[in-house]
This record gives sequence, C-alpha cells and structure tokens, in this order.
Amino acid sequence: MALIIIFIAALAIGIPVAFVLAAVGTVHLWMIDPGYLLQLPQRIFVTASNYNLMAIPMFILAGDLMGLAGDVDRLLRFSRSLVGRIKGGTAYVMVVFGFLLGGPLGSANAEAAMLATTMYPKMKEEGYKDSFLAGLISSISVCGPLVPPGMLMVIYGVASGASIKELFLAGIMPAVYLAVALSIVIFLTGRKQNWAVTEFSGWGEVWTSFRGAFISLAVPVLVLLFIAIGVCTPTEAAAVMAVLFLLNGMFNYKTVKIKDLYELFLKAGTLSGAILIISAMGGVFGWTLAFDQVPQKVAAGMLDFTQNPYAVLLIINVLVLLFGMIMDATPAVMILVPVLMPLVAQMHYDPVHFGMMICFNLTIGLMHPPIGTVLYTTSITTGVEINTLYKTIWPWVGVCVVVLLIVAYVPDTIMWIPELFRR
Repeated sequence: MALIIIFIAALAIGIPVAFVLAAVGTVHLWMIDPGYLLQLPQRIFVTASNYNLMAIPMFILAGDLMGLAGDVDRLLRFSRSLVGRIKGGTAYVMVVFGFLLGGPLGSANAEAAMLATTMYPKMKEEGYKDSFLAGLISSISVCGPLVPPGMLMVIYGVASGASIKELFLAGIMPAVYLAVALSIVIFLTGRKQNWAVTEFSGWGEVWTSFRGAFISLAVPVLVLLFIAIGVCTPTEAAAVMAVLFLLNGMFNYKTVKIKDLYELFLKAGTLSGAILIISAMGGVFGWTLAFDQVPQKVAAGMLDFTQNPYAVLLIINVLVLLFGMIMDATPAVMILVPVLMPLVAQMHYDPVHFGMMICFNLTIGLMHPPIGTVLYTTSITTGVEINTLYKTIWPWVGVCVVVLLIVAYVPDTIMWIPELFRR
C-alpha cells in the first residue's frame, strides 16, 4: 500500500515517470532487504542494454527521414487516388492515409500531428465539423503503434520475452479492422451530412501516384518480409529501413542533405534516450516486483476470484484501459507486463496475441481522457478546445473498444498471419 501511495503521489505532483519508477523500485527493494540495493546499477544496465531496444532510434530516424524526403505528400496523393467518387471521400482519404502512415511513423502522437497539419485545414473548408475531424484524427492515429514496425511492440517484446517478429506480423490485422470500423462510422455519419463528393481522377492517376509512392510503400513491406522470413532481426531491419529511406531521400528525391542529418540524429537520440531511461527504470521496478513475487500473488488473487478465461480477459482489459487513462503506454507496458505474465502462463494465453491486446488497449488510452496525449496533440495542432474533445471523443473511443474486444476474444482474427510463418 505504501508503494501505491508513493507512486500516485509522485505522479500527481509532476515528477517524470522514469524517476517515479526508479524511486518506487528502490524503496520496494529497500523494504525487501537493503543489501540488495547494491544490485540496482547492474539491473539498470542489463535492462537498458537489451539488444532489441536498439531498434527504437532506428525506427524514429526512419520516420523522420520519410517526412523530410517528401514521402508523406506522395502517400497522401496515392490515398486520394484510391478513394475515387464517393460522398465524404476526403474523410476516407484520411483513414487510408492514416493507415499508410502508421508503420513508418510508428507513433500515435506523430501521426495525429501529421494528419492535423496536412488534412484538417482542407476538410474544414469542405464543411466537416471541428469535433468530427478531431475525433477522426485521434482515432485513426491509434494505427500508428499498431501497424508494424511499432515501437510499443518492441518494448512489449523486451518486457515479456515474446517474439517481436510475430508481434509485428500480428499487428497488421488490428490496424486493418480499425480502419474498416472507422470507415463504417464515416459512412453512417455521412448519410446525414452535406459532405462534398470526391471525384475519381482515373486509373492513370492511380498508377502515377502509386509509382510516386512506391518506395514509401515498399520499404516498410520489404523490411517486414525480411523479418518474417528470418533474413534479419527486427533490430537489423530497423537499421535497414533507416538506411534505405536515407539513400532514397539523398540520391533519388534529393531532398535530404548532409546538413540535415545532425538534427535528425539528435532528435532520434533524444527521443530514444528518454524511452530507454523509462525502460531501464521500469525494468528495475519489474525486477523488484518479481523478486517479491507480486506477479504470482496477483495471478493467484485473480484466479481465486474467477478461473473463467473470458472473465479474466475482461478484467485484464478493464484494468489496462484504466491504467492507460492515467499513464503513457511505454511505462505502462514496463509496469503491467511483468505483473501479468504469470497469469498469461497459467491461463495458457498466447503471449503474442496477449501482447497485441495490451498494446492496442494502451494505445486507446492515448486518446482517452483525462491524460490521453493524442487528445492534447490533436487539440494543439487543430485549435479545437480540449474540453470539446473531452465531450465528443467517447463515440470514437467506443469504436476502438469494440475492435479491441474482437481482437481479444477472437484470436484467430489476428493470429493467422503469425501462424503462417510459424510452420
């Protein structure tokens, strides 16, 4: 109980989450046995030096190189060519564009900012309501961490020991289902609205825009294929993707200059450094919990309450969703996964399926009041008041939760792709 009070109080007064995790882990270890404090530096180093975490700065760098090279504009043109003649077509373009951006960007906040700056002004001119646009931007941004390669999957794989390759493969279908669900919402909403009808520019435009966006589309797919067939590890694949986008931007598009690289490397290093610090401190906290057998106690307590696998899954989802309301996804994974893994083993859940459920759930938390960072990103970049978003985001959250429940209770809907490569 003392640890919970320290944890909540530290977050409430604004202490950075990495230091909160470090403080709580240290206090917990001191309560167990002060002599074990000497092992803390070693535990921090062991967690931070995990080979798989090296993929994070490469994925960040790849996304920034893609933006600098102009790939975003090419993907947007291709998305528009695909939609064709349909009422509310620009809204469907945003869904397609958001899905295509998901893998290269890998971040819900980055995707929300990109969609808000590229799509929001034009759609506002076409008569779409502010609240509708802000909700659509927030919800399609959930695809960011789901479409492979996603950084959150890497962090879950490090925390759980699950195959990162299979997590990447399992992430494809949840993003597809979410895009389809949001398209259904657009269709049903559009019947009552006077939205503009987009025009089909012809198959020539589809082919031309596809050729222009080919490298932007092919590189993430090629990298995922390399991972799936075992040509390279996810960490090596991240480096390959960054190098390919760098070469493409410098020698093909000629939009990336040598002078730009310093800022790109600095940003990738800074962001990945913050993530690594959180991961290291979360690893310490998870180690102290395991040392005190807290995960086993939590699993035993939950199984005493019910042993129905569907009920346990529902309880876990509610717990994770509540946790995602007050904490960012990365530290939440580092805290929750060590606690829940013994339960996963006892209930015979597939750790890859369980991981996608957790990642999806925590990503929804990014658009969920009161702390959801995607809401703040959307509010700042669109100018829509945050209080307005708090009131109008709930139907969009509901759509995401429905897709989450399908993913959680029908594992075959997402696991058939990893199963193809397990044989």
